[in-house]
Amino acid sequence: MQQRFRKWRKLVGLFMQKIRHFVTVGTALFLSLGLMLVFAVGTASAHAKVISSTPGIGQTVATAPTSVTVTTAENMNPDPKKSNLFVYSPAGDLISQGDAKVPLNNPKEMFVPIKATGNGIYIVRWITVSADDGDPAEGAFTFTVNPNGSNATTGVEAKPTAAPTAAPAAPAQNSSPVVPVVITGIIALLVGLGAGFGFGRTRPAPASSAEPAKPEDKITSK
Repeated sequence: MQQRFRKWRKLVGLFMQKIRHFVTVGTALFLSLGLMLVFAVGTASAHAKVISSTPGIGQTVATAPTSVTVTTAENMNPDPKKSNLFVYSPAGDLISQGDAKVPLNNPKEMFVPIKATGNGIYIVRWITVSADDGDPAEGAFTFTVNPNGSNATTGVEAKPTAAPTAAPAAPAQNSSPVVPVVITGIIALLVGLGAGFGFGRTRPAPASSAEPAKPEDKITSK
């Protein structure tokens, strides 16, 4: 009878160990998938921010331009109330001529004619609304007109009143950000596995309910 009880207790212990293992692995996978989803969504939401312009962001040009063109990370809503450019002269006057235009065949580009007033630092303020997700964005940057200056970026950007400054100029990329998603996915998997195994280790082991075997009473015969 005692041997059967010991065998049954051993089988129950192995069963509970398997259950703890499955719970640990399941928790790790669940946390990993959740973290990967959070990182993927955060990476994909870039908004329609300006990533490059003509004249370039912070650039010094020898001749005053007749228009300003910007390129954004996402397609823009072409409504001028939602996506527009405002260019200011070195004296602070608004010199952009009318509303900016977003070509239907290239919704990541926006341009506006300007009436330049001479040498100095020009400020370009931009507002956009993404046509992909409807999220708004805004910012500002500068360019300089100086015939004696070199055609190089100055590193100076204007800070808008209630919006972050525009991102430094970078070539437009149409491909999806695969590498960051893969890296964050690996990190999320490691974090999830660590959390899952930690959760599994903190679960108390089933207490042994077996009592020490009592010696059987010996039947003495007279």
